[in-house]
Amino acid sequence: MVDFGLRDLGYRYVILDDCWSNMERSDNGSLVANSTKFPNGIKAVADQIHDMGLLFGMYSSAGMYTCAQYPASLDHEEQDAQTFADWGVDYLKYDNCYNQGREGNSQLTFDRYNTMSEALNKTRRPIFYSMCNWGRDYPWNWAQTMANSWRMSGDIYDSFNRPDDRCPCTTYDCTLPGFHCSVMNIIGKVASIVDKGQPGAWNDLDMLEVGNGGMSDDEYKAHFSMWCVAKTLIPNQVLIIWL
Repeated sequence: MVDFGLRDLGYRYVILDDCWSNMERSDNGSLVANSTKFPNGIKAVADQIHDMGLLFGMYSSAGMYTCAQYPASLDHEEQDAQTFADWGVDYLKYDNCYNQGREGNSQLTFDRYNTMSEALNKTRRPIFYSMCNWGRDYPWNWAQTMANSWRMSGDIYDSFNRPDDRCPCTTYDCTLPGFHCSVMNIIGKVASIVDKGQPGAWNDLDMLEVGNGGMSDDEYKAHFSMWCVAKTLIPNQVLIIWL
């Protein structure tokens, strides 16, 4: 990112996604980084990234487990938020897997995600809070007061306009967000709710697929341009690392 000049263009976050921790918490209940993947710990990674003039993001889920079945933060919000702050985290992607059925209406989902919001604020460290609840329970109507962004659809994949049964909905009013959603599928969903974004609180259309090989150059240009028009968070998504 630094060598290619992306940092100087505003792309500042390096985000570590799922599978970074041990499969069990420590004896005191804390999350523990996998020592094989991170022999010097997460704080050392954050310090190195900060020394490059970049910001560091991490991942958890508002559930019992992450999507890859590692320990997640439901009912551990204050302890985990403080751990992230102590490590020097600047951004938290907070997923929706294994949520113990605590969804189905806006109040249930708000309460679950707001608990982490309050825990992050309590640390007094500025941490960008990225809700990843896939548009369940209409977060664009209520998340502005406690998150910096919210996913408004199921997961994107590297296709411009190819239908996929795993992404069954074509409008934002969707009870089954699914995944493998194309660029145009997501644009069709966000078109009616673009105005819900505001400074400091944004619709998140999911990450850019530019350069992954599934679209033409013109389709990638359109993809990037439409994400800009829809006011999503391109500078916060430049490098996401899965382990």
